[in-house]
Amino acid sequence: MKIGAKILATTQGLGVMAKQFFDNGVIDYVSVHSHSSRENHYDWFPHNLSEEELLQKSDVILFFETPFNWKLIPRARELGKKTVLMPMYECTRNPLPYIPDLIMNNSDLEQEMYPDGIRVVTPVDEKWKLRQFARVFVHNAGNGGLGGRNGTKELLEAMQYVKSPIKLVIRSQIPIKQVSDPRIEYRIGSVNRELLYDEGDVFIFPEKFNGCSMPIQEAYASGMAIMCGAREVMKSWLPNELLIPVKGYKREKISTEFDSAIIDPKDIATQIDFWYNKDITQYSVMGKEWGQANSWKVWAKKYRDILENI
Repeated sequence: MKIGAKILATTQGLGVMAKQFFDNGVIDYVSVHSHSSRENHYDWFPHNLSEEELLQKSDVILFFETPFNWKLIPRARELGKKTVLMPMYECTRNPLPYIPDLIMNNSDLEQEMYPDGIRVVTPVDEKWKLRQFARVFVHNAGNGGLGGRNGTKELLEAMQYVKSPIKLVIRSQIPIKQVSDPRIEYRIGSVNRELLYDEGDVFIFPEKFNGCSMPIQEAYASGMAIMCGAREVMKSWLPNELLIPVKGYKREKISTEFDSAIIDPKDIATQIDFWYNKDITQYSVMGKEWGQANSWKVWAKKYRDILENI
């Protein structure tokens, strides 16, 4: 049984996720969809099949968020091949143009939207390190996120209200508008993935929407305490004490309409000041336990079993 996937090969969530599925033996073949504005890492994979080659060689074809070409689903059906979609609720078209044979939902939000699908997780495989006191806060802005999703702007605005002598590390793959504050260290450019969660005590990420948030999952598994928006999808699995209150929601639309959280910079500052220098050892240990339960070591075989038995 061979599993193929139509993927991105870029240093962003979808690209990194696809590489992890390949590196952990869930995917056998890939067809890379070329990104028009970001670097395509074709060298991540030993091959790059055409769409038709992917269909011919694979028994099951997996799509993350989108097939990019929705007609691949009926074409696969013509060839007697199965298709599987892992939707991302804010970016996957709804209603779906074509229905795959299986939907795999990696958060409760997707499960609500696609109730006929099965609930899975996006596995993590991060090196754990004990964090003891909330002194160094780290924010990985990435490419900024759709519509400022990652909350970088709100976090920087919050610093004018923060009274504590924290250190805040802001990493961004793209240039950002910087706030002058001696407590902030800016690092612009891509970072080796092995170093993303190597330093820092608290991962601060006041994102406005997302179901499966890979940065939060990875940071938690690495032993960092998590300070993100107190949305229900995060409250269901993260320690709630550190979460930032949500003022309300507004309707946004990317591929479909969804709720986007409103987070007040003053609430971010209040949480930072409350937790600064407090003992976070128990949360670091909780992250280790969560990471072990949701590791690739546990989930790689589960995914193969699911995909091979549709």
